[in-house]
Amino acid sequence: MVENHVIPEISIPEMLSRYDALLIDAYGVLVHRDGAFQGASAFIQHLQAINKPYCILTNDASRNALTASQSYEGKGVVIPPERIITSGSLIGTYIHDNQLQGAPCLVMGTDDSRAFVAEAGGQVVEDWENDDIEAVIVCDDAGFPFLETVEATISLLFRRLDAGKPTHMVVANPDLLYQKNEREYGITGGSIALLIEHALQLRYMNNQHQFVRLGKPHAPIFEQATQQLNTRNVLMIGDQVRTDIQGANSFGIDSALIATGLVQIDLNKLRSEWKPTYILPSLLTP
Repeated sequence: MVENHVIPEISIPEMLSRYDALLIDAYGVLVHRDGAFQGASAFIQHLQAINKPYCILTNDASRNALTASQSYEGKGVVIPPERIITSGSLIGTYIHDNQLQGAPCLVMGTDDSRAFVAEAGGQVVEDWENDDIEAVIVCDDAGFPFLETVEATISLLFRRLDAGKPTHMVVANPDLLYQKNEREYGITGGSIALLIEHALQLRYMNNQHQFVRLGKPHAPIFEQATQQLNTRNVLMIGDQVRTDIQGANSFGIDSALIATGLVQIDLNKLRSEWKPTYILPSLLTP
């Protein structure tokens, strides 16, 4: 349903006085591939200086918290690892809940992506010809030869399903797009999952074979953050309506869409579940 009403702007001082804590997306809000957005470093420094509680809530499953912290610092934004919650950290819960300890798992992603699976007890294997694979876990678009790996994964899933062997399919980063810099954009794990799902739909003519999606907009990552902050009076600041904003709305917390991010449409005509509570013009302090 589309609700056509004006979304109010919120200033940084209003935001800081109204909410106990902030949840902040990383890519598209604070940083992009090639550096930091204007005002991001000063904004985080200000939060640190006034002891304002916050968490970085990122769908990046290519880095653990320490590696992510180092990456952000390399772009000029200093964030302690303990402030960072990545969607990759949710893989451990999935492996535990589905009793996949010791199960052979194929992982698309970086060394940190594979470490998420290994540390949770999954057996990370590299052999796409191994039909005993029990789980395919998509974490990132980097760290592997793209076309060859996607084709090998589709072929593996076809062989297993044809033999009546269901396979766990998990995508830790459900984002479809990310902002490389202020001029360029790229695809990530969610787009890879969609491609594989469409291949399965073409072969089996149904929608039964779907990836389980971790990270935003799904509740577990928000639950982890609000428990860590010990409050639900939080504001989610993001750049994507289908992950950051929809996730916050579904979880029952307020949201702010940053005007410098990915979405550049008439926001007042968005469907209600995608509509932010506020528009945040930028991270520049008055």
